Amino acid sequence: MKKKTIKATVSAVSIATAFAGISVVQADEVTATQPNESTLSTGSTTSSSTNIKQVDGVFVHNGVATVTKTPTSEVVEEARTIKEETDQSVSNQESALEDAKTSEAVAGSKVSKESVNLKNAEANKESATPEKIEKTKNEISEVKADIEKKETSQKDATDKVLEAEKKRNQQSEVIKKDQDKISEQEKKVSTAEEAVETAQKNLDGTGASEIIAERDKAKSDVAEKESAEESAKKALENAISEDKNKAEELSKASADEKTQLSASQVSAKQLADAKKVAEEAASALVKAQKEKETAQKVLDGTGVEEIVAERDAAKINLDAKTATENTAKQELDRAKEADDKKATALKNAKSVETDQIKKSQETAKNLSSAEEKQKQAQENLKKAQENKVSAQSNLDASESQLAQTIANRDSKANDLANKQNSKIRAEEELKTAKQNDAKKASEISALTTKKNQEEAKVNETSNELASATSVAQEAKENKEKADQAVEMLNQQIAAIKNLTIPQLPQDVIDAYKAYLADDSDANKNALNDVIQKWFKDSKYDFGTALTEYSPEHQNIFIKEWSNKDIVLPIDDSVVDLDNLTDKQIEALSQYYALLANNLQDQVWGSHHYIVTEESVQGVKNIAKAYAEENKPYSTSHSDTALAKDGLDSIVWTGENMSYDNTLLGYGAYYSEAKETRKATMSQLYREVYDAVISFMTNDVHAYFGHMKLMIGQKAPTNIRAIGAANSFTPSGVGRMHFIEFKGQDAHLEYVKDEQTGEYHFVTVDDYYDKGIAKPLATPFDTSKMEDELTAAKAKQTTANTANDSAQNRLKKAKSENDKSTKALKETTAKLDALKATPDQTPAATTKLEIATQNYNEAQTQFNKAQDALDQLNADIQSKRQALANAKDNLDQATTAEVKAKSDLEKAKLENQNANQNLKQTQKLVAELMSVPDQTPSAQKKYDNAKQLKEDAETRYIKAQTALDNLNADLQVKQKALETAKEQLEKATATDKTARNNLDEATKIHEKHLAALNATRQTIARLNSISDKTPLAKKNLDEASRQLIAAKTRYAKAQTAVENLNADIQTKQKVLADARAELDKELKVLSDMKAVKATDEAELRNRQNKVEELKDKESQIKNEISKLKTNLVALETLLDHLENADAYLKKAKEAYENAVEEHRLALENVAREEAKLKIFLQDQLDATAQYEAVREAYLNTRTRQSEVFNDKVDHKMISLNPALEKSIPESTSNERVYSYAGNQAKYAANRALPNTSSIENWLVFAMGIVLCSFGISVSRKHRD
Repeated sequence: MKKKTIKATVSAVSIATAFAGISVVQADEVTATQPNESTLSTGSTTSSSTNIKQVDGVFVHNGVATVTKTPTSEVVEEARTIKEETDQSVSNQESALEDAKTSEAVAGSKVSKESVNLKNAEANKESATPEKIEKTKNEISEVKADIEKKETSQKDATDKVLEAEKKRNQQSEVIKKDQDKISEQEKKVSTAEEAVETAQKNLDGTGASEIIAERDKAKSDVAEKESAEESAKKALENAISEDKNKAEELSKASADEKTQLSASQVSAKQLADAKKVAEEAASALVKAQKEKETAQKVLDGTGVEEIVAERDAAKINLDAKTATENTAKQELDRAKEADDKKATALKNAKSVETDQIKKSQETAKNLSSAEEKQKQAQENLKKAQENKVSAQSNLDASESQLAQTIANRDSKANDLANKQNSKIRAEEELKTAKQNDAKKASEISALTTKKNQEEAKVNETSNELASATSVAQEAKENKEKADQAVEMLNQQIAAIKNLTIPQLPQDVIDAYKAYLADDSDANKNALNDVIQKWFKDSKYDFGTALTEYSPEHQNIFIKEWSNKDIVLPIDDSVVDLDNLTDKQIEALSQYYALLANNLQDQVWGSHHYIVTEESVQGVKNIAKAYAEENKPYSTSHSDTALAKDGLDSIVWTGENMSYDNTLLGYGAYYSEAKETRKATMSQLYREVYDAVISFMTNDVHAYFGHMKLMIGQKAPTNIRAIGAANSFTPSGVGRMHFIEFKGQDAHLEYVKDEQTGEYHFVTVDDYYDKGIAKPLATPFDTSKMEDELTAAKAKQTTANTANDSAQNRLKKAKSENDKSTKALKETTAKLDALKATPDQTPAATTKLEIATQNYNEAQTQFNKAQDALDQLNADIQSKRQALANAKDNLDQATTAEVKAKSDLEKAKLENQNANQNLKQTQKLVAELMSVPDQTPSAQKKYDNAKQLKEDAETRYIKAQTALDNLNADLQVKQKALETAKEQLEKATATDKTARNNLDEATKIHEKHLAALNATRQTIARLNSISDKTPLAKKNLDEASRQLIAAKTRYAKAQTAVENLNADIQTKQKVLADARAELDKELKVLSDMKAVKATDEAELRNRQNKVEELKDKESQIKNEISKLKTNLVALETLLDHLENADAYLKKAKEAYENAVEEHRLALENVAREEAKLKIFLQDQLDATAQYEAVREAYLNTRTRQSEVFNDKVDHKMISLNPALEKSIPESTSNERVYSYAGNQAKYAANRALPNTSSIENWLVFAMGIVLCSFGISVSRKHRD
């Protein structure tokens, strides 16, 4: 804003008078004027004038305000309001000016742009030669052909990509299924691990409370999951119901929308028709009004000249409009042709745009993928850095042990060196001893020669001796075989007679009988105590199992037992555990009968067990039934199986049963029988023996029920058939069954004792009573073996005779040989005497061996130390390698991260290029679309021209008719007027009806639109509500899955609780089974992971193939996009060349319009600047006025009076003469305050006038006199 400050310097004489001081205020500064100073501001020499309202007592002129009357507070407030209004006006006008300048700048840039476009259009016109047009057309044809070829290639590439993606997706599904299987298998492994842990705790006797708590928790969890599943089912039912209601409501709303849309379209059509009718009616009304006025003028005889002139003008207008119509028709044809070409170019451009949008989206997707890969690469890099730090830490820990290990190695090396020196000294001593012994050997050599001569004679006799010896040896061997056969039979007889049969001490027998008499817990525990005392570590106890690890089976097996003195039946024949023969079952039964009967004899003095054919068959069938049931051992006795003896003569009456612990490796050890389902009879004899022992030593928990059945509860009076057999289930459960049988028809009878006369019950059993039960011969009878022994002894006698004859021959040959060797012996004696002298070498050798041993031990210690050092070095080397690998991995991760960054930048660049290409194409599309279609404008011009022509024809006809009516008679004129009035009335009625119809159609359409919008809002609201059924179904499936898992957990927990009470063998078997199951599941999991790794490798190959094909496809697409862009550019160029004149004309019009717009914008800026200048002047005036009254008002409140001394000299202040004249005379009696405003600032003379009563007209006159003195006024203009 420009600002002007005017300062006046007054040169005058000092007059000693009391003069009312005149204050001059400038709006740009405030200064205190001293009595000897004066300041004058003036802005004009013209008469007083201002646009603002002047408040009471103030004179304003060109930014100078003079206060001629003491102001009140209301006057000050009014001046302030006026000042604020002018400030606001200036601010508003400054904004308006800035807007005008902005518009001018835009218009100026538009002129530059259109100037460039005009030059381009002129250059285009110059280059629009037929040759250039033809060349462009050929280039377009070539590009189109190239595009067609590339599109064919693209289709092939796309098909290949789709096929590769299909294979890739199929492989992804395979991997997904692999992972699903792995996840499920991991759950199985976890379950198997839990089973092993539970079984181990169960076996160790720990974790019982946790197992029971787990069972209770699992049971509670099942209840919770059942409740959750029920809730999920109800939620699903509710969701289905709600979704059904929503679907019905949405269906209804959609139907309503369709109906309402149709109704709104109909009402819209009706509204458009009503608008058209209303517009036509309004136009007709205007015309009818005009025709009525014309007819009235004709009738009145007025307007003749106007009518004639109108007819002539109508004719001229008709001719002009006809020519305009013809021109518009030609322009319309040209516009249609140009628009067709532009539409083709736009179509091609949009096709390119579509491809580039897809390309942009693809590159954006690739960019997102690259960002994700870069993020993963950063994570891998971070992990590799952490691994590197960990590897370094591990290496440091091992290297810290190196010094101590080296010191230990060096110590062992020093010890080795000392031992080596001792060994060297011993070797020297041995060397000396050997030299001494060599001398002795020389002396022996001479005697040896003599001895050799004598040995030749001995050889001759020796041959005979050898032959005799051979015969004697053979005879001796035959004798030994015979002796061995006799000995073997003696041993077998002794083995049977010496079988280990438990012998109960008397305290056990007494305790057993005491317990039978009184089965109290005290007696039960007492019996158990004496049994344990008798058995533990006794000759009947096999003792501790000695085990070894079998690499072949990767498990531990029992090799032997610590007590090897127990004698059991020896029989290595193989037994098929699934199909024991009758003989095998009979042998087992006889062995059990032997042991049990012996125990009965010890306790009662007699026994009652026999083995019969029926008991063998019965126990065989029952054992088979147990195997077929295939139940775990924990299910105990099976009444169902016991009933399947398959015989009519007998039925079971009692069963003892034991688990095949030794045979099956106690569950934890390797068992060949479990794998092959084969065993030896010796192994089964061991199971019988173990069972007999267990029925006594491990029966306290069963209240000695097994012992009672085996030994009996009283002295035997009747025989009982017994059978023993082994059963082996498909699942690997082995049992040894010991079953007593009675007759099928055995029963009790109440009979009278003839001696006592008392009645009592007796057992009647025809199977035993009538002799049906035939005892089988026991294989443990030695009579047959004794017969074999007799025969063997006969063979032994024959062998002894042959041996005696051979020995006699040998004796003779030996005598001859003795004679021949006697001489040899004498020589040999001498030689031996010499040889008897001890050699020094052995002692030296012994010393050397000791030294060598010490050396070897030291070497061993050194080797161990060296091995420890080597292992540590190997460990360090391994960890260094691990560190190197970690560094390599870090380098690889760094490289991968750098590559990921590079790929990301590449993806960004590709995305940027794609977006840039898209923007260029979109810009081209926008430019084509910005080029307005010429057809609508040309069509409109033609329609307007046509309408104007029709209007001109109508006007001409009416004008001619009006002229013709001038010459008609009065009746015709009146008739014409009446007709015009009728037409006017009809037009008025038609216009009213049309407007009414329009209002009604508007209301109907608005009503239809409101209903349609409401329905669409309802549809949007319903569509915004997600269906609840899928989530509810998913929740139900999850609840069902959790319920199944909870039930499985509960079943396992319950089994674990039941196993708490099982015996040790069962617990061991459960643990072994659990471990086997875990190994099996781990193997399956490992196989699955291997399969997944293979499938993932295949997926990577297929993904690489997809990317390779996509790169090729993308390359083709880019080439097509470039070709299409080039095609659009060529088609646009062709359009500009073929329509060069039209484009040049359009460019000229656009340039001229731009120049005109810029001219108008410049004029607008000038107008706004002029307005601002006026508003600034008003602001200057208002500011000066406000400051003047404010200062006057403030000073009058602080200075109540001012007395002027007549003797004081003052410098007089004179106003501008013009300003002086403008002050009313009535102010001469008032103190005068003058303020000069400035557009930037203001200043005030604070020496305000005194308002006391001493003023008079002379004071004012004295001021006027000052005008005669020269006043020099200087003006300064300051920005």
